[in-house]
Amino acid sequence: MKTLALVVPCKNEFMRLQVDEFVRATERWPWISFCFVDDGSTDATADSLAWLANASPSIHSIFLPNNRGKAEAVRTGVMHLCNMTHADLVGFWDADLATPLDEIPGFVRRFEEEPSIAAVLGSRWQRLGARVCRNVGRGLASAFVVKAIRRALDVPVWDTQCGAKIFTRDLAAELFAQPFHTRWLFDVELLARMGRRRLQTQVCEYPVSKWHDVPGSKIGLWTSISMIRELVTVLRMNTL
Repeated sequence: MKTLALVVPCKNEFMRLQVDEFVRATERWPWISFCFVDDGSTDATADSLAWLANASPSIHSIFLPNNRGKAEAVRTGVMHLCNMTHADLVGFWDADLATPLDEIPGFVRRFEEEPSIAAVLGSRWQRLGARVCRNVGRGLASAFVVKAIRRALDVPVWDTQCGAKIFTRDLAAELFAQPFHTRWLFDVELLARMGRRRLQTQVCEYPVSKWHDVPGSKIGLWTSISMIRELVTVLRMNTL
């Protein structure tokens, strides 16, 4: 099994962080490690991260002095992992475990089955046999974003916003080297940075079998408006 290092961005996640799940993952899969990035939390998230670091040698944390947004928190963690570890694969995973950690081996198997694959992106495809439960409002907003991205990138991407994405180490170092122009839609900006040719030949979507909305989401009205503005920014980027 390839080795994997995952960034887990955190902002005031004390009440939602399932610390035992992360510890069990490192015990179950010795090829995995986690890097938590505390994005200027004002609650007791730091206490949870300190407990995690003591509970497993495969877990460590980075503490940002102030809130920089999810994009920069993830970028900070990814670049740290690319520079300081020897993991074969590097990616990020949402702290609320909307996508359960049990899905990770399926992502990794895609890299092992097809050596040409450089990125595996989680996809919340609602289908028979899967337990994918999405909020109707957020699902409609996501569908709007995806439709615009499909048209702009000319690739049949199904889900751009799933918070579970894994890359080869070399691709991660390339994609995250520079700060993002967007704060909320950096997932979409990642696709733009990959370019159409790479998206068509080296990237695959992995349909997760379980996903659910977790109460306490930070996505509200003003965030949705900001996302629309950022979508316009990404669509104007001439990176393909």
